[in-house]
Amino acid sequence: MVARIKNKKSNVDLRTQIDGAKIVKEKEAAWKKFCTIQRTRKFLKRRRIRKESDAILKEVLEMDDATITSGVSVPKTLAEALPTDIEKRNNDMRAIVVTEATGSFNMVGCNKAWENLCGFAECEIVGKDSSILQGPDSNYAGLHDAVSRLFEGEPKVNVITNNYRKDGSKFINFLTLAPLRDEASGKITHFVAILNDVGDKISKRKNKA
Repeated sequence: MVARIKNKKSNVDLRTQIDGAKIVKEKEAAWKKFCTIQRTRKFLKRRRIRKESDAILKEVLEMDDATITSGVSVPKTLAEALPTDIEKRNNDMRAIVVTEATGSFNMVGCNKAWENLCGFAECEIVGKDSSILQGPDSNYAGLHDAVSRLFEGEPKVNVITNNYRKDGSKFINFLTLAPLRDEASGKITHFVAILNDVGDKISKRKNKA
């Protein structure tokens, strides 16, 4: 009698273990399926964003005005992007701002051309993130994807977005983003952004059309 009770208990325990194992496997399978769906959705969303961004870039680059991209060389290091020689920095016609490469990508400095374009003084932007230039019509998806491309190893990325000056006025920005590297180690230390207001060029093209 005791043996039967033990046998019955043993069988119950075994069934419980088997049922538990099935539940675990079902949960693991469901989780894997969920992760696959999420990855697929993320991939399709990123592909759509890149396709839309590339279409906008193509339209802008096809304009009969080579000044959009000509002469826009990209700095390789922090010292090149923001020279300690103030005169040299302020004589640079490129509107440059540099951010950290980690955390909230807080800005660490800019040049005079950037100040003139955006309306902020350098002392007002150091330690703040670039969201101060963004607003309702900013291309958040395109900007996020552009940063993702840099982390994926692309040496330079262009994106079109609407930015806002300190006074609230909006401008169409042909933005060039690139990593800045330590000369000795080659590691990325910062990101540089070169801003180019192309609103007038786009308006002129539309008027001609």
